[in-house]
Amino acid sequence: MAYKRDLNRFISFLNHRKINEWEKITPEILSDFLAKAQLEGLSPSSQIRLLSSLRGLLKWMIAEKKIKGKDPTTTIGKVSKWKTLPMTLQPEEVLALLKAPSKSSWIGIRDRALLALLYGAGLRASECVSLKIGDIHFEIGDKERPGIMRITGKGNKERLVPLGGIARKRIEDWAETRIQKFKQPPAYFLLSKSGLKLDRQHVFKSVKKYALKANLSTDISPHTLRHSCATHLLIGGGDLRSVQEFLGHADLRTTEHYTHVEVEELQALHQMHHPRG
Repeated sequence: MAYKRDLNRFISFLNHRKINEWEKITPEILSDFLAKAQLEGLSPSSQIRLLSSLRGLLKWMIAEKKIKGKDPTTTIGKVSKWKTLPMTLQPEEVLALLKAPSKSSWIGIRDRALLALLYGAGLRASECVSLKIGDIHFEIGDKERPGIMRITGKGNKERLVPLGGIARKRIEDWAETRIQKFKQPPAYFLLSKSGLKLDRQHVFKSVKKYALKANLSTDISPHTLRHSCATHLLIGGGDLRSVQEFLGHADLRTTEHYTHVEVEELQALHQMHHPRG
């Protein structure tokens, strides 16, 4: 959806410039387009994605011989941004958020399972809504052994994610409620009121709603819970490679961002408890 918005933005820009042939796209035109996006207040991350969208489109069109000549994006260079630490929650804040949905309604039970997937399994919002009932496996009669979920992440890459403890209980509760609520539910695990697949927008709205109920910052997003999951795993003794596999990061450098958060946590603990801190 984001790439589609980027390309629609580019098409509007070309129409405004009265450019109706792909061969007329030059590095100067692309630079003007990116500069205009920056002036319009597009965030650094979105600007990087915008350029990535254009590179992908033009590279494909050249490969398909829909454009003759050189790729105009090759001379633009690489766009980068300052590295920022991901926002994370303290364990007690996560617990408050996880307790926010009510147990008395089927929507509350569903949302308790949703939050368990976001934090307990470290899933992305898109991975949560794409999860199917057949992707979840628990050993029948063995409540102590963690279950296993087959997750399809970015680039259609599959990974196995363990799910145990309270998170497993919430998933099982929703699985039972789901059958009672919907007589012939579709394959997707998380369902809306109409019995259809839950969408990403609903996931974002739900997290903000329960953050407000738990008296937490409304800046919290589904990815905040994923960040918190990774950080707490590392603080608890998890190694980088294991956390990388758990989260489905293609590059270990992505996982390494969380080590900076871990160091900040250790420094805070040192200052708080060490006599010479």
